[in-house]
Amino acid sequence: MTEAADTQSVVPLSDEALARAIGEQAASGCELLIVANGFTALAAARMGATSAWTEFGRGDFGLRCGAAAKAVVNGGALRWWEVDKSPSTYELSAEASVPGTPEFIDTWLHDAEELTGAEGRGDSPKKDDMLYLGYLCGWRCQFAGCGKDLQRESLSGSRGNFSYFAHIIASSKKGPRGDELLSGVRSNEIDNIMLMCDECHRRIDRVDPDRFTVDVLRNMRQDNINEVKRLLDTLRYEEALPVVVMGNITAQAPRFIQRDAEEAMWTRLMRMTPSGPQRYFYNGGNQHNPHASHYWGLLFESLRDDIPMLRKRLNGTLSHEGNAMPLAIYPLHSTSMLVLAGRIVGEGSRIVVFQYDRDRPQHLPGGKWAFDENAAPPAADKYCVKELAPHADREEACLIVSLTYEVEPSRLPAELFNDGKFSVGALEVTASQPASIRANIIAHQMDLDLLAAVIQQAVEKLQDEWKVKTVHLFVGAPASACFKVGQKLQARNHATYVCYETLLGTGTPFFPTIKISNARVEELQSGSGISLL
Repeated sequence: MTEAADTQSVVPLSDEALARAIGEQAASGCELLIVANGFTALAAARMGATSAWTEFGRGDFGLRCGAAAKAVVNGGALRWWEVDKSPSTYELSAEASVPGTPEFIDTWLHDAEELTGAEGRGDSPKKDDMLYLGYLCGWRCQFAGCGKDLQRESLSGSRGNFSYFAHIIASSKKGPRGDELLSGVRSNEIDNIMLMCDECHRRIDRVDPDRFTVDVLRNMRQDNINEVKRLLDTLRYEEALPVVVMGNITAQAPRFIQRDAEEAMWTRLMRMTPSGPQRYFYNGGNQHNPHASHYWGLLFESLRDDIPMLRKRLNGTLSHEGNAMPLAIYPLHSTSMLVLAGRIVGEGSRIVVFQYDRDRPQHLPGGKWAFDENAAPPAADKYCVKELAPHADREEACLIVSLTYEVEPSRLPAELFNDGKFSVGALEVTASQPASIRANIIAHQMDLDLLAAVIQQAVEKLQDEWKVKTVHLFVGAPASACFKVGQKLQARNHATYVCYETLLGTGTPFFPTIKISNARVEELQSGSGISLL
């Protein structure tokens, strides 16, 4: 008589594998001993009556094992020892065993199937509860890491119901994880049941029931439900508020199509708020003429209402699960207004900026607001900061953004550039590729993130190294880039930025339009201003 093998050192076997081991031992002339409780078994062998029993396998004693065992019962070559607890906890002995017979084996297989089958011996859960469990797990096997589709046959692909309702606390007190008090009480409670494929069901009940305790399976069930919910929740895109900053600009009549904007949001895994887009800074039917006094007078009238409204919305009037709601920005306005909008919006919450592409075919997903899905990600060195003129120990400097075209210094006011040289320090944010091929410079969604980092470098140099108090801003860039420039003007911590614009045409000069300080935005022609606080 020997001690049972260490339960942690033996790998439990499936019905097929254990049957094969039984056949191999029988073929070698060994006497066999099957130690079984009501649902799982251990197999041992010895080479004679005086030899010690040696375990050679344990696990699922099913139909294949039954057939292998019945093949060797003749001549008393197989003995059966029925026990109450886990077979691995007993010392191997034939003293309490009886000769195995085909009828005895068939009876045991029948009883084991009743103990571990989907119905068990207790009350079954209600149909609605079973359907709810299927909903919670997405009709996938709940055994950790399996996830098999339980409504489609794995080999043929045919549709059907291939699920098994496995009890955590057995429906019978004699079953795997049976309990004298709770088995009958909890047999129909849905939180005591897991949905599994046949293979995993047999694994927890008959292959390795000692390993899969009540606590292990409860945790596995809850982890599965949590993960399925998390995965399904990813199908629901994050809700974002569309903010449209649009006005009449030279050579373009703004036309915002909500359907296209919504589709563009889908390409960025976002969904539009039910309230729809919020529109700001619209200059009505006024023709874009940034150097005419009446243009800014009328525009500032609308800004007096729009700026407080926008700030109120950004300051948490609309909340999203306790946080500021993500924003989807649709910019198509004059350079000055886009820089101002970016300055007001800032970088405090999740903000996705879209780029209008007038050449993108309207029928493509997202229309003209979506990025080209075939565009390659930008190279790490696509954008850079150049020093056009060193800091001249003055309290002002120039920041030039040359992306869609090169901003020629000769177009700047004479007090900043004259006789072929700058009178103040000057930095330029530009692209590495030639200006002749920059028509679609913002082609990939990563472009804006990469560009924003380079703009940040330029702003930090102006403010932290040069410590200038006034920055003259000249931008030749797409609308989204103009907005990004404004985002980098951190509130209460930036120099005063004077924005310049030029009329359409090659070589036309830049003139100042608005001045953005920490606290105000001013229209330079009339001197009127609006608080940004």
